[in-house]
Amino acid sequence: MAITPTPDQDRDDFRHPAAGRVPRPPLTLVPRERLYSALDLGVRGPLTMLVAPAGTGKTVLLSAWVARRRQSGGSVTWVSGQWPESLYEVLHDTQDAEVTKPPDPIIVDDAQLLPSTTVDDLSQILRKSPQAIRLVLATRYDLPVPVPELELRGMALTLRSGDLRFNDSEATALVQAHAHDASTDDILLVQEKTAGWAAALVLAARTLAASGGAVWSFVSQRPVLDLLLGESLNTLDDRVQAMLLSTFGVSAVTGQQAVMLSGDSDAGAMLADLAGTGLLVTAYGDGPTGEPVYRYHPLLVELLRRRVAGSAEDARTVVAAHRRSALHSENRGDGGTALRSALGADDPALVARILIAHGPGMLVAGELGLVTAGFEILPDGYLEAHPHLIGVRGLLRRVSGDVAGAVMDAASADDLAGTADLGPVTPDDDALAADVVLLRLWESRYGWYDVQAAIGRARSLLTLDPQNSDGRRHAELAPERLAWLLIELAAAETWADELDSALSHLDEALVTARMVGHPRLVAGGLAHRAVVRFVRGQVQGAAQSAQAALDAVGEDGLPREYAVRAHVVMGFAALNQLDLDSAWQWYQRVVATDLADSDTVVTALRATLRSVLLVEAGRLDEALTELTSDPAAVGPLPSFLARDLALLRLRLAILVGDQAGVVAQLRELDSTSNTSEADLARAMLSIGKGDLRATAEMIDQLLGRPDLYPPIASTAASFRTVLLARMGDVPAADASLIDTLNRAAPQRLLHALVPAGGEPMFLEQLRRHLAGPGPHPFAGVTLEKLSGYLEVSRESRGLTLLARTRPDGQAPPPRRLDAVVNGARIRLTAREADVLGQLALGSSYTEIAQALYITENTVKTHMMSLYRKLGVEKRSAALRVARTVGLT
Repeated sequence: MAITPTPDQDRDDFRHPAAGRVPRPPLTLVPRERLYSALDLGVRGPLTMLVAPAGTGKTVLLSAWVARRRQSGGSVTWVSGQWPESLYEVLHDTQDAEVTKPPDPIIVDDAQLLPSTTVDDLSQILRKSPQAIRLVLATRYDLPVPVPELELRGMALTLRSGDLRFNDSEATALVQAHAHDASTDDILLVQEKTAGWAAALVLAARTLAASGGAVWSFVSQRPVLDLLLGESLNTLDDRVQAMLLSTFGVSAVTGQQAVMLSGDSDAGAMLADLAGTGLLVTAYGDGPTGEPVYRYHPLLVELLRRRVAGSAEDARTVVAAHRRSALHSENRGDGGTALRSALGADDPALVARILIAHGPGMLVAGELGLVTAGFEILPDGYLEAHPHLIGVRGLLRRVSGDVAGAVMDAASADDLAGTADLGPVTPDDDALAADVVLLRLWESRYGWYDVQAAIGRARSLLTLDPQNSDGRRHAELAPERLAWLLIELAAAETWADELDSALSHLDEALVTARMVGHPRLVAGGLAHRAVVRFVRGQVQGAAQSAQAALDAVGEDGLPREYAVRAHVVMGFAALNQLDLDSAWQWYQRVVATDLADSDTVVTALRATLRSVLLVEAGRLDEALTELTSDPAAVGPLPSFLARDLALLRLRLAILVGDQAGVVAQLRELDSTSNTSEADLARAMLSIGKGDLRATAEMIDQLLGRPDLYPPIASTAASFRTVLLARMGDVPAADASLIDTLNRAAPQRLLHALVPAGGEPMFLEQLRRHLAGPGPHPFAGVTLEKLSGYLEVSRESRGLTLLARTRPDGQAPPPRRLDAVVNGARIRLTAREADVLGQLALGSSYTEIAQALYITENTVKTHMMSLYRKLGVEKRSAALRVARTVGLT
């Protein structure tokens, strides 16, 4: 069967050496002074367009013009539309530069390949800052850039096919450069038939040189260019044709790579000769290895593609090239490129070998379609004869969402792995054992396999001892497979409440993934580490890991299983900074991720984040409903999840005055080995007995315990600070405030200070501390954030312990916020009511700001809102209407 190659989209070694480098003009170059002058004129303005089909000589013309310009000391930047990222860098530098002289021209070859967003950006620059750019776009068709409006202002030049056609003198010179003995009649006939088309001229001249005469007997039967291409190609040596057939499936190739693909040691010299004669092969400036990089013209690629489709012999040449490429890439450890080549090598055994060795690495790299294609190309019944592939197929099914199929393959692969003990262990046995453990670890997080058994098997597989107790060696795994296994092990250990081990294995996974340059595995390790750090109270560090995971591959490149972890941690980090809007946005991104790919840890964190946000929004009933039951899980929740849920339910029970709920959650903390947290909560609850000194001393004693959960420790320290201030013990309160800031500052635990932040006495103490000598570096941001947080209404959030136990013994009386003004019902926010109350006392804007710990601009904003709701324009009118409707 004939195999037609397709351009390899992932061979960076083949593609990127040509990016940004100027093509070398062919040795048969014919100078075209009239067009050089036109380009010189065009680059005086912001835009020059070369719009013509393939084969009209755009690239050769521009490369020759660049060489000519550089000889005279001019500078030019060359960008290929195939690699727009290099254009972004150039444009960024252009926009940032101060325009003191005409900028250097930027040539974009193959501009029709630019993404539409990039073309839009170019249009914006041309419209807004035409003086900042000199752009030359070579394209096969018109682009949506502002050519007409620039032409009306004399700022754009367009060269089209008619301009690029070779005139008689140019055509004569070009034909003679290829066919030295061509007669005048031959040249006239060639020019007549080709109409000055560059590619057709070159091909006709080469045919003329090979045949000794211009023959056009078949011109009327098929397009001129097809005829000339075929005849010109047939004049080449068989080895050259074989080399072209072996290499045209890649978008750019070096001489060394051509040798590897074709198996011909002279392939590099052949390419140099073709590029020198201008036969639809272009040589670009030296690549990283110091040799030229070659690209084939699309017309030549299409002709070769047609030949392969119609010739079994040519197809065999391509298949052999695929096989050589696959073996070369396999030896280099490049599994993705190896498998792409192997798909066209007509060798199932080679495909299977690459799948076993590199399949998991390709899956975690996002190459789901490639691995699927590998399995699809295997003959029917192949897996039954080669069962070591079952583990890789199980991982493929897991990643693609076929849960039932993955579970079945896990069981089958496990059975097969057990039989390996009966004979010598092969590398395929090692790979199968690792794949089985990967699948079992995944299953254990959903309760489908015993988690401790899965962890034990993984640790046995990963042991550093070279020998088992029975004298047999342990598995030797490829780095990608090893890193994935370490991440899965850490995820299972997280669920099993073994956080130290999880962090240790994640560190190993990150080292391994970075060593082999695997960004997705790096992102996966960082996302899992973010969760572990968060549940240990290291919120700031967790946010850094989560953001690093998102940055490692970008939002679109991060698998959902990893992305949802990063998103939920970023939501908690925003909440911790009291940025509720951002926290809600991150929560919505968590919700948008299919939680079928998430384990109970993520599901529980999602529910916790939503519940906290509901509490902060005053939607206590919804929060109570959300927390009615634990997330579905096989067996008890890890102690950290039980702790977080119990502490949140405890807070909610206090806010709504549910004493039975308080007792139940304290009991839950005790039963889940969170005794220190339970004791701290009981100490704070003892404030209800009225002995502030005893409560403060109890908290002080408990805060000396090691390994306290940082958020509740910070909450308790701030609680103690308020109690000491209420007792009038200023030195002790000041010392307690410093201790509170020391505890909160490392992870910036602002949300933990919200209960104390609701107390004016705590905010006043912060203000006094800042006004004194040597204030704590975290004091300023704490005062700013807590004061701003109080701008949001807290009336419907229930009453905290500190609010219930203020010195008057009662909670603040509720204020009336609703009224009917001019027949319409209005509702004030709590802060608007505060401002209105201060206004009724005769306070100025400055005095109101000081009393409420807000800025004067914020006061003015609330005043404008009050005026609008009350339907007035003056302060006196506002007070009169407010008294009339009962708001003051």
